[in-house]
Amino acid sequence: MKKYFTFIFALVFVCLATKEVRAAAPELIEKAKREGELSFYTNINIGESKPLLDAFEKKYPSIKTKLIRIGGTAIAARILTEARAGRHLWDAAGPLLLYVREILKRGLIAPYDSPERKFFRKEFKDKKGFWTAIVLNTSTMVYNTQTLKPAEYPKTYDDLLLPHFKGGKISMDTQLYLWFDGQLKIRGREKGLDFMRKLKAQDPVFRRGRTAQAQLVIAGELSVAVEVYGHRSQSFKSKGAPLDWVAVEPLLIHPLVAIVNKNAPHPNAARLFIDFILSQEGQKKLRDKGRIPARSDVPPNPPGLLRPEWKVKIMGLEQDITEIRKLYSKIFELPGG
Repeated sequence: MKKYFTFIFALVFVCLATKEVRAAAPELIEKAKREGELSFYTNINIGESKPLLDAFEKKYPSIKTKLIRIGGTAIAARILTEARAGRHLWDAAGPLLLYVREILKRGLIAPYDSPERKFFRKEFKDKKGFWTAIVLNTSTMVYNTQTLKPAEYPKTYDDLLLPHFKGGKISMDTQLYLWFDGQLKIRGREKGLDFMRKLKAQDPVFRRGRTAQAQLVIAGELSVAVEVYGHRSQSFKSKGAPLDWVAVEPLLIHPLVAIVNKNAPHPNAARLFIDFILSQEGQKKLRDKGRIPARSDVPPNPPGLLRPEWKVKIMGLEQDITEIRKLYSKIFELPGG
């Protein structure tokens, strides 16, 4: 009998808790409507981010949105500069995780445990709610399927040390710092550095820009590019380019993440927008634009871009990469080394 009443009490508690969660959403919506505005800073391309804001505004027409697309490190620089000047202009942001470190370090992010976060892998969200992944840039290696024979297709990074890749056949970015750092962590520092020195002996070609490198591989000027984001690799392949890609586990991922401004002028609109980005609807809209969604129940297109069983390693928040930049430049004899 005691167990029976314990069960009933627990059931009632769960029902009441669920009711409270459901009741919070309309309250948040009403508060956000009264604020009436939302400012969103992001690294996501205009062609991918604007349809997302348009859909949000269509769903909540009383909230007018403002999109500020800022590339590269400039997003963190702008946020920090505005904060130093006491100007709190952004509500929510979607930067690369790499650029969140300094913003978080200065206490400018408010934790927000969106109810949608339960649908995301633990690797794709901060335990304290400071950030949640929106889309995933996966690290894939691309190669030319015409200039290489099937037996020569690379399956692992160690395959890059084979003789047929020597002499200007490998393309690497001049700023491939996180891939470099990831390999040192995965292999262990000494083994990782030994691999990098052997890779340097293959005489790789260095250029800036992953997409530009993929295009050179497609043109047959290079045989393989060490890192191109998975959704871009698949886009080229789907269009019939003589290119294929391989994901090497543990798969390095450079996520773009959702954060809320601690001093947001429209904090409720910010949280409502984060809920929308992380929802099935929001994640599907990003997938429709060719991105890899971070939400577990919204598989990428095609699903093979990110399989649930793959081991992953999130890059961008663990440490200051200043020393990694210097070491990368030194090993590969690039300016700055």
